[in-house]
Amino acid sequence: MPHRRVLLTIALAAVAALATAQRQIVVLDMDTDLPVRDVSVRVDSGKASKTDYLGRVTIPLLFDSIMFSHVRYERELLRHQELTDTMYLLPIEHMLPEVRVTELNPQLKGLISGWALAGAMMGAAEAPRGVASFDFASMLDRRGRRDKKHLERAKKILEEWDKAE
Repeated sequence: MPHRRVLLTIALAAVAALATAQRQIVVLDMDTDLPVRDVSVRVDSGKASKTDYLGRVTIPLLFDSIMFSHVRYERELLRHQELTDTMYLLPIEHMLPEVRVTELNPQLKGLISGWALAGAMMGAAEAPRGVASFDFASMLDRRGRRDKKHLERAKKILEEWDKAE
């Protein structure tokens, strides 16, 4: 009989310890892998906890479902079996609505062609002409000179490829 009381006491202590046991998880941004602060984490529709500046939050060890919500991220509802130690949230701005692709309207196609032609004409009108025209700022721009060299080298390579074909 005394052994039963000891075993019962040990079993009750283990259940109590398990009921109060907690685990820590980290919430990160899916795109940047940076911690997300102030994510509301609600376990089994109970009281919500918030993540700290490192994206960490402490939750109970045993639960049925967990909800992650933040103003800038998609809500996530997971079951206990689906949760890992690291939770990634998807930013809302990357969620696109459904897109339907249809045939281009002939009037719109004409407008786009007209805009492209007008843009090309404006670009040609603004291009420098003659020997005396130069841009003083471009003389001081090292990056512009470097990019110009890269562009010339790329053009030469493309010309060589065209000759090879």
